[in-house]
Amino acid sequence: MKQNKLTVIDFFCGAGGFSEGFKQQGFDIILGIDHWKPAIETYNYNFNKNFNVRDILEFSKSIDEIENLVNSDVIIGSPPCVSFSSSNKSGKADKSLGLELTETFLKIVAVKKHMPNSKLKAWYMENVVNSKKFLKPFYTFNDLGLSTWAKKNGKSPNSVEIEIDQN
Repeated sequence: MKQNKLTVIDFFCGAGGFSEGFKQQGFDIILGIDHWKPAIETYNYNFNKNFNVRDILEFSKSIDEIENLVNSDVIIGSPPCVSFSSSNKSGKADKSLGLELTETFLKIVAVKKHMPNSKLKAWYMENVVNSKKFLKPFYTFNDLGLSTWAKKNGKSPNSVEIEIDQN
């Protein structure tokens, strides 16, 4: 019996390095999202896809946008590390955009994980080590601005939904 490949959505996909690792392990990359046109064009070339430029912050403004994303088995993401990098202004750069992008990614994961008929089995995020200093060890629906969504879907707004591995 042939087993179906597990599907992956890659946020902040860039040219596709993170996706390539999953592809080499037999995963089916079904969507790549990036806001930078040269990156998505390169991604499309590398993976023979036809995805459009899209800003992840669109998802922070609309839960419908998140719910309407295709379902996948795995979500991966590499939020931009520039804000968190020690090389950016000796580590003293403004972290607000980096945090907003990362927390939008976590919001997407929380909704996709808990929406009815979810098939999400795992999610992975990579960033520079320094980013851990600015992220919470865990996030609730409330932390992610999803209290109303949680209640509507029979979830406690204060339950821990996302844990950040601090190792």
